[in-house]
Amino acid sequence: MKFNNLKRKAFFWIEKLQISRKERLAFSLMLVILTLILLGNAVLTNSFNYEKEQYDQLLVEFEKRSALIEKEQNALEEKYNPALAVNEMDDTNEPAKAEKASIGETNTSSTQEAEAGPKPETIFVNINSGTSAQLQTLDGIGPAYAQRIIEYREANDGFDSIDELLNVRGIGPVRLENVRPYIILDD
Repeated sequence: MKFNNLKRKAFFWIEKLQISRKERLAFSLMLVILTLILLGNAVLTNSFNYEKEQYDQLLVEFEKRSALIEKEQNALEEKYNPALAVNEMDDTNEPAKAEKASIGETNTSSTQEAEAGPKPETIFVNINSGTSAQLQTLDGIGPAYAQRIIEYREANDGFDSIDELLNVRGIGPVRLENVRPYIILDD
């Protein structure tokens, strides 16, 4: 009796929704399909049964590839973010001037040496008198930036401060901080 009563209430409830027979059949079919998919998914679970040897081989291969990727990343890091080797200067002006004078001799080296790329030793470049080749020895400064620096220097009668390099098109705070330790400012 209860089942008939429940069936009757369900029938009247469906009638109140005004759903056609085709819509009811489509909805019922979708519910059956969804139920079958959920049951099939619960019953047919994939399990990965690797043997210990297979797992160890996979682990060794993973570690090799990880080490190779790390090595490549370290090489790229070294290439694009070299450690800045800056000589420590005393607080007195005399040793600093002597160091700048000795480095000034290094700056007047031939153009061929400057084109070979930055040297491992610390080289200071005077932005008010440096040539294009000398400016290109700075990290991140190529021929175009060197030309822009020279054009700005000529148009504005030199640089009054190192921060004035920010006025040169293309030189932003990051590039300036990369080259700041290697720049001197003499008239």
